[in-house]
Amino acid sequence: MNKITLASNSLKLLFIIMCFSAGLNAQESPGITQGNFAGSAMARQNPASMLQSKLYFDLHLVSVGVFGQNNFAYIPHRDFNLSPLIQNNEQLPVYPQTESNFLYYENTKNKAGSVITNNYGLAAFLQTGDHAFAFHTAVRSYNSLNQLPYEMPVLGVQSLDYIPLQNIRFTNEDKLSVASMAWGEIGFSYAYAFSKYSNQHWAAGITAKYLLGYSGAFVDIDNIDYMVLDRETINFFDMNADFGIALPVDYTSNDFPDQGPTFKGRGMGFDLGLTYTVKKEGYQKFNNQRICEQTYKDYFWRFGISILDLGAIKFKENAQLHQLRDVNTIWENLDDVAYNNINDLMDTLSFQLMGSVGASYAGDNFSIGLPTALSVQFDYHYNKNWYFNAMAIHPLKLSQYGVRRPAQIAVTPRYETDWFEAMMPLSLYEYRIPRIGAAVRLAFLTIGTERLGTLLGISDINGMDIYASIKFNFRKGVCLGNRDTGACYNADNYKPRRNKFLGIF
Repeated sequence: MNKITLASNSLKLLFIIMCFSAGLNAQESPGITQGNFAGSAMARQNPASMLQSKLYFDLHLVSVGVFGQNNFAYIPHRDFNLSPLIQNNEQLPVYPQTESNFLYYENTKNKAGSVITNNYGLAAFLQTGDHAFAFHTAVRSYNSLNQLPYEMPVLGVQSLDYIPLQNIRFTNEDKLSVASMAWGEIGFSYAYAFSKYSNQHWAAGITAKYLLGYSGAFVDIDNIDYMVLDRETINFFDMNADFGIALPVDYTSNDFPDQGPTFKGRGMGFDLGLTYTVKKEGYQKFNNQRICEQTYKDYFWRFGISILDLGAIKFKENAQLHQLRDVNTIWENLDDVAYNNINDLMDTLSFQLMGSVGASYAGDNFSIGLPTALSVQFDYHYNKNWYFNAMAIHPLKLSQYGVRRPAQIAVTPRYETDWFEAMMPLSLYEYRIPRIGAAVRLAFLTIGTERLGTLLGISDINGMDIYASIKFNFRKGVCLGNRDTGACYNADNYKPRRNKFLGIF
């Protein structure tokens, strides 16, 4: 039998996961998705931008990394050293505030956090004149928490017997949202240059994604009015909440079953994009004999706008939807609450908050929206190999329940050549938290971070971001068996010579 104190260990575990998770991919990974050598990865930011690539083909093998961010728990930078952590022998101190290996910020701001994975596998990209095509495979998950009242995580860490927060009536009208979803993804992208006049270039693109939901869960609280009386008692004056689960476990035994459907839900997702580019010269017709003989046309600047992750996954397998309405009750003896399995827990919540077992049950299916966002991009070619990129991402809530993509504004200077690329993103996470990053590409390998200060040990650890990618690039104007790397190989009137060398990357 499992014994729980509802407001303590669960919230503590949630924030530890959000702060210090590993093995996840970075939030936006500008070192992978930006730049004219990004190829298939450009579609993640805006599918129409594929037409501006310096490549005619690429083969993406894998992208991996780590990302997490929150504004509640942290480790002081003076106590963190990256080298011992890599060697798995980091010894963090135990702090009196939490009696654990982290501290929390003592303020009354609402709390938020995200743990995101965007692990991309096999992908490829091909451009043929005014058309570009790409496909990708990915395993993704989003875990987001938004508008959590400040006292809840404190009670989760300190437990309900934390006297400074007892006998205070907390009323919150902001919608509290916690959501988690993991899914597999197969996507196909297409971009078309629908207008080319003089040196002006318009393109539109779309990515369609088939989604296989492995797990999903959410809690949405519209309003909550409550008071902690003592370590065993909470007085709920009013609360309205929805929550749902679709997990890969047996709710009667808490075991992972050997049988049954692997995927608990399915859905569709879309990315839509538009770009406007001002080229450095007008268009001339040139009849290429081969795809690799396409010429790259340089630009002054490029503007793009896109809607990312438009769609949802509907969970029908092993799914439960619960609703709590007009909760007005005193929950006593919380220390004695116990359950044998997830079904027992759902029955306990329903009985204690709604007055009877099963009263909260509202259905056997629900949908969770993807992390939909509006993205705006601007890329300026400053001089020769130097570029400046600006990007803004704003989350959009289009589904009743959904995971949230964090907001971000970033400006990124970039130095770009065929074999080498370096950039330094300067960003504001959630429009207010400054971050400095760095990324480097050497031929087929890219590594980067959006939190350079964290890795260097000069800022407190309230998250992590590091990513890497391996992919092979094939340049426009250089064909297999050719090696045309002179100053003219991308000129509009230049036709590549055939020779015995291999020209890639």
